[in-house]
Amino acid sequence: MHIFLTEDRSNLAKSLLEHAGQIRGIHCTAYQGDASDSVELQRQLTEATPDFVVNSLEFDDLAQIDASPDRAWQLNAIFPDHLAHICLDQSVALIHISSDEVIGEARNSAFNEKDTVHPINTYGETKWQGEEAVRQLLKRHVILRLGRLFDSSEGGWLRHLLDQASQPQELQEAADITLSPTAVSDAGRVVLAMIQQLDTGAECWGTYHYAGVEPISRAQFAEQVIELAQERGILEGMEEVRGVSAAVLGLAGKQALHREMNCQRIMDHYGIKQRSWRPALVEAIERIADQNEAQEQAEKAAQVEKEEPTA
Repeated sequence: MHIFLTEDRSNLAKSLLEHAGQIRGIHCTAYQGDASDSVELQRQLTEATPDFVVNSLEFDDLAQIDASPDRAWQLNAIFPDHLAHICLDQSVALIHISSDEVIGEARNSAFNEKDTVHPINTYGETKWQGEEAVRQLLKRHVILRLGRLFDSSEGGWLRHLLDQASQPQELQEAADITLSPTAVSDAGRVVLAMIQQLDTGAECWGTYHYAGVEPISRAQFAEQVIELAQERGILEGMEEVRGVSAAVLGLAGKQALHREMNCQRIMDHYGIKQRSWRPALVEAIERIADQNEAQEQAEKAAQVEKEEPTA
């Protein structure tokens, strides 16, 4: 089986490649080129002749999207449209990664795949338009909406929370924004499991949700991160999280308040059961602590070498 990825730089793509590398008979390649160059994309995809294409390419930096909306539209909406046309021409199945940000409006129950979406920010709107392009063009497609992803990588959600907690000012987080944390490694596992079943003849096309078990507020999740970091010695003070409203943080009307997703459909069609995000969070914090210790040791060794007298 040959899987063609539209990029290999994101943490999700790396996770998928790691999982695929452990299974005999799966070959992966990734697009190497500019996202706006649809001719080159078509050339590489045609040359690769894959069985499946996975599109994890996106612009998801909420802090930068308002300043660069054109880039968000290009990567999140226009690129999937071009890709879907190419997949249609080549008769290739497409797995398109989307987000819980398409949900938008507040609701009293978990959001399911048939519910009407009302994106309230540019990221959610562009992701929705990307979904629609795929949905309208291809019969053999899977659109997978994922919960809020986390891992131990630099620049990620966990590192951002730890950086904030280490600052002198109090860490404030939204107590009224509820989401479903999802480990990147878990998401990679799910994507590959779906592809393997599709490859054996499962005709389970359409839109699906996957997220870690147990929705939690942003403030409560931050508390979990800080507590684990203190236990591991990453944070040495008595850092605490103060839960505030989204309005206080300037997020009201910019982020959906309730992003719980109903994941029953992926269980019914693929037998994929949700996993708790808590063990993965512990592992991620442990990994960050190990990385920090390795960096400190390297810096000490470099300093000692620098101070040693030369012959």
